[in-house]
Amino acid sequence: MSLNLSVVREPAALLPTSFGAYVVESLLGEGTMGCVYQARHQTLGRRVAVKSLHEKLLNDASLVRRFLQEARLVNTINHPHIVEVHDFVEAPGQVYAVMELLEGETLTARLASKALSLAVVVSIATQVAEAIEAAHALSVVHRDLKPDNIFLSQRDGADWVKVLDFGVAKLLVQEGPRVIETQNGDLLGTPRYMAPEQAAGLDVDARTDIYAFGTVLFELLAGKPPFESTVYGQLAADIITRPPPPVPTLTRTGDAVPEGLRRLVTDCLAKNADHRPASMGDVLWRLRHLDEDVAPLAQPPPRRWMVPALVAVVVATLGGAGALLASGPVKAVAPIEAPPPPPPVVVVPPQAPSPPRTVSIVIESAPPGANVVDSTGASLGTTPLTVKRELGAPPLAVRLELKGYEPLSREFGTTESLHVELPLKRLAPLPVKKETRAVSDGVLDPF
Repeated sequence: MSLNLSVVREPAALLPTSFGAYVVESLLGEGTMGCVYQARHQTLGRRVAVKSLHEKLLNDASLVRRFLQEARLVNTINHPHIVEVHDFVEAPGQVYAVMELLEGETLTARLASKALSLAVVVSIATQVAEAIEAAHALSVVHRDLKPDNIFLSQRDGADWVKVLDFGVAKLLVQEGPRVIETQNGDLLGTPRYMAPEQAAGLDVDARTDIYAFGTVLFELLAGKPPFESTVYGQLAADIITRPPPPVPTLTRTGDAVPEGLRRLVTDCLAKNADHRPASMGDVLWRLRHLDEDVAPLAQPPPRRWMVPALVAVVVATLGGAGALLASGPVKAVAPIEAPPPPPPVVVVPPQAPSPPRTVSIVIESAPPGANVVDSTGASLGTTPLTVKRELGAPPLAVRLELKGYEPLSREFGTTESLHVELPLKRLAPLPVKKETRAVSDGVLDPF
């Protein structure tokens, strides 16, 4: 349920009077699944937000499970940049979650009201990345990351990000039988921020959130997402087939966008999920090291001139200075004395070449202990593992193998140091004899 948390004025008679011990004060927002109210605990006086399902949906067991799942996931992640859920209640005629009350505005509202400086863009993007990285560490994919679900409050005079609405989030690692999460025909996620695989109705993973993050980051810089259309089919086709437009070189406030940030946005928006950053941890590292995106070149060794040549340069320079003096008013010019005889030439043996610079590729897996095999089949060790490579060497191709989990292949460039965490997927259980039916995520196929 996506909500714009701005006060909506409604007649008091249309508002519920209370949710348990919480007295309703106003309606903050409304979505297709329910409403969010501002409420106050009648005994403690604590102000909260109450997120309630619409009454007509209370008999839909799958929607109630999804609503409960959101509360559980948020509490499990427990991150300062994710909205807090204090309680979840199922009562006769009511199903609601009690959440922290946020004061501020959504990122959508901020983008509509003003242009953002580069410093603000990087700060907001970093906080969002920290929240999503924490979710991914627990194998939770948000699947609906967008400006409407990014809330900006104030802390110590600066923007403090809260990521909202894990209502369509998905657990990548599931124990036991799969739970039906959606009704047929539900569209999980907002079309403009969907990854190509999501728009096509294919399986999603953590890299789907990385694409959505790239779309949000593009909008922070350009003021609009990379693809827009009022027709879903056309929008989905563009997302799946068209390359994204170039990332702006200037923010809307006129700040120069670093090349490292532009490359990060482009990498996040790759059509092929394998070509995106390997993890949100990788994205976060690049955001925090924008000034280190291109490693400084090694300083060349001092050039050793032959002494006669150096004398010739000095004489030429003095001659040029004399010509400049002669071109203006001249009072007196001292004669240039002949230079002393050059000292004997000393032959200096060549220095040994400096060792090549290296980059570190830190590979972690969830769970740890996976065997890391290179393209030749040789084992490099088990995760967590640090692999050293010469700067600019061919990409490192590895395969992670762990009993009970599907093998995972990845390729890493060697232009910069990386720190990646790769979630492993459990092997599917052996088929049972009785007939089973596959359950789809219910994402609309645009074709």
